[in-house]
Amino acid sequence: MSVYSVSRIKQFVDCLVNEAVRPLITQCESIETVESWFEDEASRKRYRRELVFMVLRNLLRHGNLVEGYAGSNNMPPQLWADALQKVAELCASGVLPELAYPQSADWVLPWMYASIFVLEQYAYGDVCLREGDVFLDCGACCGETSIWAVYRGAGRAYAFEPNPDASPFLVANAARFGQGRITRVPFGVGAVSARMGMMRKETNNIGSAQLVPAEEGANTVPIVALDDWCAENSVKPDFLKMDIEGAEPDAIRGAAKVITAYRPKLAICLYHRLSDMWTIPTLLKRLVPEYRFWCRKNSPTVEFVLYASV
Repeated sequence: MSVYSVSRIKQFVDCLVNEAVRPLITQCESIETVESWFEDEASRKRYRRELVFMVLRNLLRHGNLVEGYAGSNNMPPQLWADALQKVAELCASGVLPELAYPQSADWVLPWMYASIFVLEQYAYGDVCLREGDVFLDCGACCGETSIWAVYRGAGRAYAFEPNPDASPFLVANAARFGQGRITRVPFGVGAVSARMGMMRKETNNIGSAQLVPAEEGANTVPIVALDDWCAENSVKPDFLKMDIEGAEPDAIRGAAKVITAYRPKLAICLYHRLSDMWTIPTLLKRLVPEYRFWCRKNSPTVEFVLYASV
């Protein structure tokens, strides 16, 4: 290979790296501010490591390529292996529910059980469900997190899920394992009540359905602002969870009155877009300056969650 070819390759790689790190450079003040809001050094370290992981993931286009380099710092391989082993034991003993799930997504089940039921990705320290809490499950998919909430003692879980493909599984799982405390809400959540398109990022993963402009989606689905829905249904949430494939900032804006008035405990996913790592904490602090923050990673490549309570 000629010196010229090597030089051109290096120039190309340098351009990719510069483009990948540009958001961190332009947002360094916001990132430093968010770091200062975390309650413990462990969360600050996790946050920094996840920023590195997300930049590398965006650069290399696939999380598994950087899992060993950056991801394992936030999710040690042995911890994940132990969680999967625990899943196998709990399923064999009948402790974990046999959830209805699409056959095409069977590979998701062990991963989902490990994250939600074993590692409990929506609980962290003081940010946990209390007996009788009202739980808003935004991005309920097939009902797994609402069932976890009921097992944890939630008095009522409202399962927001607009994906028509997930609906029969959510209904079946709620009926079988919800103890009469899960209410299906066939809406997505957003900044305003409207209709939007929906499409899957991964054809074999029912949980990857995301909202898109109406003209881009194979289906159009109803979207509701939580401020409107909670007012109309006289619901006062104690705990708000969001895992909605990148729609979290809009959903928070649509829940501004609810969050300000009731200051619920929060578990909000940050891993869908790099900008969410600073945009979401900033939105929440503007609404409730008293919120205290923590963060944790709950699987090797994704499931990075921000936790908040007053």
